[in-house]
Amino acid sequence: MPGSWMKARHLAVACGVAFAAATTAASANDAPAGGGVLRYVGEARDPGGRLLYRETHYLDSRAPAPRRVVLYQCADGRPFARKTVDGAGPAPAFAFLDARDGYQEGVRTQGGTREVFWQEGKASPLKRAAVAKTGATVFDAGFDAYVREHFPALQQGKAVRARFLIPSRQSAIGVSVKPVAGAPAGYLDLKTRLDAWYGFALPELKLRYRVADRRLVRFEGIGTIRDGKGGHGKLRIDFAQPAEAIEAGELQRAPRGFRLAAFTPCMA
Repeated sequence: MPGSWMKARHLAVACGVAFAAATTAASANDAPAGGGVLRYVGEARDPGGRLLYRETHYLDSRAPAPRRVVLYQCADGRPFARKTVDGAGPAPAFAFLDARDGYQEGVRTQGGTREVFWQEGKASPLKRAAVAKTGATVFDAGFDAYVREHFPALQQGKAVRARFLIPSRQSAIGVSVKPVAGAPAGYLDLKTRLDAWYGFALPELKLRYRVADRRLVRFEGIGTIRDGKGGHGKLRIDFAQPAEAIEAGELQRAPRGFRLAAFTPCMA
């Protein structure tokens, strides 16, 4: 395979994985107005229909700023990764940790400055950069809020663009989102592309939203969670049921720490 293609593929996958992580993240707009905790679940399957993992999203609006917690579990229920998202809008703070090998990334405030951080694994150094230097306007879970903000334009057939943060590259990339035909009545299908020379090397990511509540119900594309070999394959994530109210105790009982271990066979 030519070197230029390999470079394009590497860049495209790095950007696509970060973007895929954002498209399935919950929006603060889903949080209950009266305060409380909501939960909904996404099931990730490979092209053959095999269940790979589940991601349980908790939306907590009891604090002054909305907080979201996402728990990733193997098909047999074992937790292996966790994400927290603090704040609303297109650019929230967030932190993701994959306990299988210590991979982590996110955005936080240190000494009054917002910074993006990234670590390939527990044996790798933690890399940091000021968010302002990246030119990013949309971070992780903020993508869902961005889509909701531009929903009327998308319904009218217009494309929208944003500068999306890529933690592993500590930079931003242009992303375009536009509607496509073929959605069932009451739904809006979208596809996303990278506005970069290497965008051709990454398959389009496809999203389906329910129009009535602007809720994401399906994602198709490259997976954000690595498989047992450390790679990223194609998958589909379905959010079949809307969020439901739960007791706060369930969120408090959700695993908060994991013993770092080698890749488990649950994503082989």
